Amino acid sequence: MSTDVTHRTVTYGDHADQHIAVRTPPADPRWTAVLIHGGYWRSKYRLDLMDPLADALADTGVAVWNIEYRRPDENGWAATTADVAAALDAVEATGPVAVIGHSAGGQLALRVAADTDRPVLGVSLAGVIDLETADERRMGDGAVQNALGHRFDPKAADDVASSPRHRLPLGVTQVIACGTDDDPNLIDISADYVQAATAAGDEVTAVTAPGDHFAIIDPTTRLWAMTLAAIERALPH
Repeated sequence: MSTDVTHRTVTYGDHADQHIAVRTPPADPRWTAVLIHGGYWRSKYRLDLMDPLADALADTGVAVWNIEYRRPDENGWAATTADVAAALDAVEATGPVAVIGHSAGGQLALRVAADTDRPVLGVSLAGVIDLETADERRMGDGAVQNALGHRFDPKAADDVASSPRHRLPLGVTQVIACGTDDDPNLIDISADYVQAATAAGDEVTAVTAPGDHFAIIDPTTRLWAMTLAAIERALPH
């Protein structure tokens, strides 16, 4: 971690979880990364999951906004959705903005990218980006049901709006990455999503390489290096 990187905290609400850890490089940022952590939308997981990635990105001249948000197990699904949108609104950026989410954060990242035209790139890192399949397979001990407060309903407008797979085309460039040693369900979801998004007309880059669920957010791995290279190529120059 470079000592030249400036660290500060930005709040976007009164709740303790409504804050963003910001890292600003000493020179003008090349681009801005908005990071959204995972943890199957459960409150015991926090933004520090993304700290190594945030440090590494800032050291390469990227401005990093690592967001915390109210999780639905304690605050409800609507609060989580609203917080991610509000956090993105609070981001101060010049140049292109990429929203990058890991695991459950991948769902949140692609949803907010679909809901607003601010990000030029949405990135899913082993994302739970098909809520119907994740619910059917009871991934994360019923994480989707716990988060939504009910089983996924393909006829419910908000459930559909929350599932990137059901929103296609998103109308934003995307990078969909998943390690070949990850949960087979996540591998299936990512592969199916890439095929469907491409067929729907979205510009999508798929990244696969050896690595497990946490290798993809480890800046020392080849899987992350390949993902970062795909992100850099996908950003406007």
